[in-house]
Amino acid sequence: MHGRFWTSFSILLVAGLPACGSSPAEGTGSDTDTDSSSGSSGSDATGPSSATDPGGVCVPGMSLGCACPSGGMGAQVCKVDGSGYDACECAGATTDEPTTAEPTTAEPTTNVTATTTDGTTTTDGTTSADTTTTDTTGEPGTSTGVGGECMDTVTLELLPSEATLSGDWMLTMSMLGEGEIANLMSPMNANEGSILYQPEIPCDDTWYIWARVLDQGSNDSYLATLDGQPMPSAIFEGDCTGQGNGYKWTALNWREMGANSCDYVEDPWAPTWAAGVHEIEFEYREAAAMGRILITNDPDLVPDP
Repeated sequence: MHGRFWTSFSILLVAGLPACGSSPAEGTGSDTDTDSSSGSSGSDATGPSSATDPGGVCVPGMSLGCACPSGGMGAQVCKVDGSGYDACECAGATTDEPTTAEPTTAEPTTNVTATTTDGTTTTDGTTSADTTTTDTTGEPGTSTGVGGECMDTVTLELLPSEATLSGDWMLTMSMLGEGEIANLMSPMNANEGSILYQPEIPCDDTWYIWARVLDQGSNDSYLATLDGQPMPSAIFEGDCTGQGNGYKWTALNWREMGANSCDYVEDPWAPTWAAGVHEIEFEYREAAAMGRILITNDPDLVPDP
């Protein structure tokens, strides 16, 4: 009898003890816990309860759909104490009275800047027969009538790097101190490629073209065309005297094939050009290099040596 009582008591005692291998005590955590773990909520959770409080009408923070006066759908949210829902909130609803801006009665105005023939400028929105709209181009202080006759002196200087070089013409540095030049790498390949300048002329006028030619005695000439003319190409002589050794400024001239040296069709060869893009093209004849060029509407301008 005593043995059976002790056995029953032992069974009850063992049943009341916690099982081995149970989870760690609260607050110890484990090595695999991360900030993204989920599946339970702590006692300090701030979100709404998952069940309605006793005596409440709804779960605080719960949102339900509701009908709007306009016929659309809105939403109403349960109050924080669970006693009921707030008023239906409809999208786009506002209590402000609409406002309408007063129409503008002032007439629109347009200011036109014009330069008169005497150099004065007006901005009163009107133009008269003796005014010409102008723009400024080239060096500071140089004013020209774009699309019309030039009002002042314009000078454009173009470097070999601003030209389109084709064939055997290459951009190099001069061994004679000229600086940047267009150089024909294989003069034996006569007429291979060209030096093509395409300046944008700002106004209508007569234009004088100067080139830094390579003058090496009798080897001083090029073939030249302006806007593709003439055909065949004109001969441009850097120095018809047959003397010289280096680079020099020479005004563009035009000698026909077969004509004697210094016997020119035009000297200087100065085209009358309207505003726009034009072409100046040089090809090899005797001189295998050329420096920069200069374009001006000043007939008296002579570039510095």
